Amino acid sequence: MKDILVTGRTGLLKKNMFASLGDEIRVILADSDETAGKGIKGRRYRYGPEDRSFAQLFDVYSFHTVVFVSGYADGGVGQDNELQKLEQTLLQAAHAQVDKVIILSSVESQNYVPSIGTGGVEMGKDYYQALSLRAGQVEEMCRFFARTTGLKLITLRLPYLADEMDNEGAFLGRIFTRAYKDKKILLPYRENDPLDMISQRDLGDLLRRIVDEDEDESGSYILSSGYSHTYGELAAVLEMEEPELRVVYEKRAYVISQETYPYGLRKRYGWIPRDDMMERMGALYERFCRNYGKNKGGILEYLSRLLEEAPALIQYVELVVLFFLSELVRAYMGDGVYFRFVDVRLFYIVTMGTVHGLKIGVFAAVLSSIALFIQYLLGGMDWTILFYNVENWIPFAIYLMAGSITGYVKNKKTEEIKFAQEEYNLLRDKYIFLNEVYQGAVENKGEYKKQILSFKDSFGRVFDAVQKLDHVLPQEIFLEAILIMEDILENHSIAIYSVGQKESFGRLVACSDQMRQRLQKSIAVDEAQELFRTVKSGQTYKNTSMTEGMPVYANGIFREDRLVLVVFIYEADAEQYGMNYMNLFRILCGLVQTSILRALDYMALTEEKNYYAGTNVMRPERFMELLSVQKEMQEKGVAEHVLVQLGTSDKQRASDILSRIIRTTDVIGEGSDGRLYLVLTQANADSFRFVENRLAGSGLTYQVREKVG
Repeated sequence: MKDILVTGRTGLLKKNMFASLGDEIRVILADSDETAGKGIKGRRYRYGPEDRSFAQLFDVYSFHTVVFVSGYADGGVGQDNELQKLEQTLLQAAHAQVDKVIILSSVESQNYVPSIGTGGVEMGKDYYQALSLRAGQVEEMCRFFARTTGLKLITLRLPYLADEMDNEGAFLGRIFTRAYKDKKILLPYRENDPLDMISQRDLGDLLRRIVDEDEDESGSYILSSGYSHTYGELAAVLEMEEPELRVVYEKRAYVISQETYPYGLRKRYGWIPRDDMMERMGALYERFCRNYGKNKGGILEYLSRLLEEAPALIQYVELVVLFFLSELVRAYMGDGVYFRFVDVRLFYIVTMGTVHGLKIGVFAAVLSSIALFIQYLLGGMDWTILFYNVENWIPFAIYLMAGSITGYVKNKKTEEIKFAQEEYNLLRDKYIFLNEVYQGAVENKGEYKKQILSFKDSFGRVFDAVQKLDHVLPQEIFLEAILIMEDILENHSIAIYSVGQKESFGRLVACSDQMRQRLQKSIAVDEAQELFRTVKSGQTYKNTSMTEGMPVYANGIFREDRLVLVVFIYEADAEQYGMNYMNLFRILCGLVQTSILRALDYMALTEEKNYYAGTNVMRPERFMELLSVQKEMQEKGVAEHVLVQLGTSDKQRASDILSRIIRTTDVIGEGSDGRLYLVLTQANADSFRFVENRLAGSGLTYQVREKVG
């Protein structure tokens, strides 16, 4: 059985949702809202992430999954201090090393248009409502924790929820309440804007699948029911139920881009939504009207709230009420045969002492003693006889002893429980301390291992890198070189440029994924004379002057004393500016140089086997192998390419024409289908237009293809 913690705005989740989780999942719900989680199976705790007791739940339970319900879900406006609650939840989840965290967010976070800068780079997000901005901040914090702590975070952007409408804080609950009471509703968007709703049952089924899946990764998904509806359709259904209903549209901007069907969730988790809630909207509204106002403000609810808010006052209320009740019972039934052998006052004293302790037990004994004294006086006994006759003291003594003894036993048990709780807290603190020490030892062990493996004399790591660089295609070496350097150097701003024979330009052949949109495809040697002068001399360039736009490190790779490749590191952390780091960078560049020279020599020796005689056209076997490597590089984000199918089959003519207009890094080859193709490396749909002009003027016909054939 897997334990999951549900916290946040849990009042949105209803019995249908929890029932769909199945019997193999146990729910522990933590929310300060008293109305949350009623009727569900599982434990409920009346405190949220802001409470100090919240952290203790992670000590008591071994949570497999944590579910945080955002206050912006289902058309909400957010919770008080929501970001702080989310931060506390994620911190505790990271500390307890839970398997995954599921964030139930809102599609409202996607209600923006991207702000595009020069070169097509997305600079930011333009939101139309402050609500969308705040919902987006919740997801931004999730991305931050996923990046910095390694938590597996799955964000589900929910549309509106439907099923049980007893919660007026939910979207449909608010709409139904206004329609029923005021005969007027306000819908947030335009009449023809899309409206989507999913059932609690479908949501529970998806959560169960996510909890059961162990091979997934962090990601964000937009939920959809698979059905297309509009706000106008919702208004039409409600107008049929309430003919006098007036519908007003707020006409906010709606720019949310979402699929009609959740293909991503179906592919990853096999989830298929089943319910079309718009078909059941009329029945939902009728059920809401029947149940509206039931049990609101009742005497039982008021008394229950009073018991929870003033337990100390209730003790004294019980003391007085039960006293008068016991006196009434004694007065009206005291003459009965059976009641002559039962002392109602003594029963009252024992009850109060056992339930509330010593103080209340003594008070009950005093009240009963006063009542007995008054009874003696009303019976005609003189108080002096009562005082001087010791035998008359016995009932009073028994009352006081009964109240004292039962109260003492109650207090003793309470103190024992309190002591056991304090002892438990002490043991828990010790356990937490030892667990932190253990975690620190594990982290130190990993850090030491990391330092050992990162040391320049770590032959095991060098041997592993040499094995991965053992390829005959330069493109395969470029791919492995980027991945190896990112891993060993712990840096994701690496780029490799090839340098032509004239050494006037450097052409980008591979780079880290996050640098693809930021780097130029070609750089002029004259624009970075100091860098290339240092590299050509065989030294490693280091940007000590912090020149803007220049890389932090650069190192050259030579073939027969000619510069053929330059490896750049564009960004570095403060601890990566030392000599050890630069030496490690030079060692890795040396390994790449050895591998690339071996590959170039092999390509030169097998040139007749790889190319058709007298042309630059690569034979099908080698060309398809190279194209496969280019696709892998594109999938892993280190390079990109455009595949062009040529309209001619004349290899000599194609080679002669294209050799004058393409770069040295581009490749002409024959595909497995017998047609001629051109691979434009480090090109994309935007940059292809520059090559397209030259192709159009060459007289060759062509078509852009996604794959051969």
